Amino acid sequence: MICGMPLRFSRFALLAVGLLGSLWSAGGTAALPPAGPPPLRVVVLSDFNGPYGSVTYPAALSRTVQRTVNEWKPDLVLSAGDLIAGQKASLSDARVRAMWAAFDREVGAPLKTAGSPFAFTLGNHDASLARDRREAAAYWQAHVPALTYVDRRAFPFRYSFTFGGGRLFVAVLDASGPQVSPEQRTWLAGQLATPQAQAAGVRLVMGHLPLAGVSAGKNVAGEVIHDPTPLRQIMEQGRVLAYLSGHHAAYYPARLGGLNVLASGGIGGRDYVGVPGTARSTVTVLSVDTAAGHATFQTFDAETGQAVATSALPTRISGLGGPLIRVDGFH
Repeated sequence: MICGMPLRFSRFALLAVGLLGSLWSAGGTAALPPAGPPPLRVVVLSDFNGPYGSVTYPAALSRTVQRTVNEWKPDLVLSAGDLIAGQKASLSDARVRAMWAAFDREVGAPLKTAGSPFAFTLGNHDASLARDRREAAAYWQAHVPALTYVDRRAFPFRYSFTFGGGRLFVAVLDASGPQVSPEQRTWLAGQLATPQAQAAGVRLVMGHLPLAGVSAGKNVAGEVIHDPTPLRQIMEQGRVLAYLSGHHAAYYPARLGGLNVLASGGIGGRDYVGVPGTARSTVTVLSVDTAAGHATFQTFDAETGQAVATSALPTRISGLGGPLIRVDGFH
């Protein structure tokens, strides 16, 4: 007996005291479970090329790059393509090289200096013509991004990598045109089944053309991926959090079937299908919570710098291959 208590009770009390004591640090603060890794900050910036053959970029791009490196300071920058203004047969090889030099000066070098790796998919203006593909390959083989590659045998047209110590897996498709071949679909299914993809908390896939129409000017066959359902099903089965696309230059986060999709917009925008007067230039900052397996986003008008409220976007876009249903986050 201790202080008149039954022995079995006193032992319980002593055990409880011991357990409570173990929850306190030497400074008298309750010990908490270790915090999970912080979300990854990812800037999505696409479709910023100027007119055919241009070796300069819109002024909004420079402002956006400066805001990226000085304010947002992302872990990673993703681009869904159209980095230069190619896709014109009359352009000389030298002109295409000059466009890649301009890209390096205005985008590639500032991001590299800031320590923000740049991962991309090539767009129709980057890699539609045989000459453009040759010059794109030459530029990127000389400027390989500092990423942890899983498969780079077809780089820069198709590749996969992990980021954040393996927490994020990204597969990049060659979707500069509407045909995504069965061979590419097989490759993607294989990549999503790799140990690296399975171990990642979040999986993303990126390609230039979207799975469904977003902007009025591009809502026609040839401007979206042809027969997108098999590709979408591979991503759904591979538990991909979202497919990121460009080309339509109209920002829209949505659900298509069982897959989240992000039409990333661009510098110089287009109206939504069925909603005239809605064009704007945009850049998006993703917060990717790999522990929870979801992502939230903030999007900004690249001309004014003002935030774009998701609630201000159409609730539904009924374009080719749709409908797309707006979402406020990716879960």
